[in-house]
Amino acid sequence: MSTSADGPGAVRKALRVLEALADHSRITDLAEATGLPKSTVHRLLQVLVDSGFAAGDGSGYRTGDRVLALAGKVLYRVDPAAQADPALGRLRDDTGCTVHLAMRFGGELLYVHKVEPDKPYRMGSRIGMHLPWHTSAIGKAVLAELPAAALPELLGELAPRTAGSITDRAELDRQLDAARSAGFALDDGENEAGVRCVGACVRDHSGTVVGGVSASTLALEHDVAWLREIGPRVRAAAAEVSTALGHPG
Repeated sequence: MSTSADGPGAVRKALRVLEALADHSRITDLAEATGLPKSTVHRLLQVLVDSGFAAGDGSGYRTGDRVLALAGKVLYRVDPAAQADPALGRLRDDTGCTVHLAMRFGGELLYVHKVEPDKPYRMGSRIGMHLPWHTSAIGKAVLAELPAAALPELLGELAPRTAGSITDRAELDRQLDAARSAGFALDDGENEAGVRCVGACVRDHSGTVVGGVSASTLALEHDVAWLREIGPRVRAAAAEVSTALGHPG
């Protein structure tokens, strides 16, 4: 970037203006947000416009197409499993549970990462496995944050997976309300007999719900009350993963 005042200071000022463009469009507001004189903001905006990082019209300025292109390249290279691994590992160590990350792909949820504790058994889940919406903790955590209009297409018929699966829409709605309030959802042997889980949703850089994190344990080891106790820890781990995926919080 070339300006009449090249150097690290000029670059830092230009980056402050570029960042402020995400929330402001008028020079007066940009100057207030960055703490820079209006004349400096105007000069830097012209450089950003010339290089494609900003665009202007009669009503003000906005981020340019080059910003979107750069963001697309960065996001394309983001591996959710790799980004999530540190937070998932800490949750496993903290709870002793098998921890999963599942992501939305169209109308489906799929496991994309799994970390297991040092125990004599292994959960039957595997990477790439389809995860039902209404019987899994992650599925319910995600559903709780989606618009009500989106649910019928995702849910379809509430087919049971186990004897404990929810097949009544009113009961599912009650559980989704509880998940919405708590920030996490429970699966009490509803997806796999003898396995209990607690899950929380994950968001991306735009705030969109893109998946979730869960902690799973055998029903013989822990009761539902214990799941509720660790729910905030699962919620916190999901928030860490969201931050790693670019969500501002």
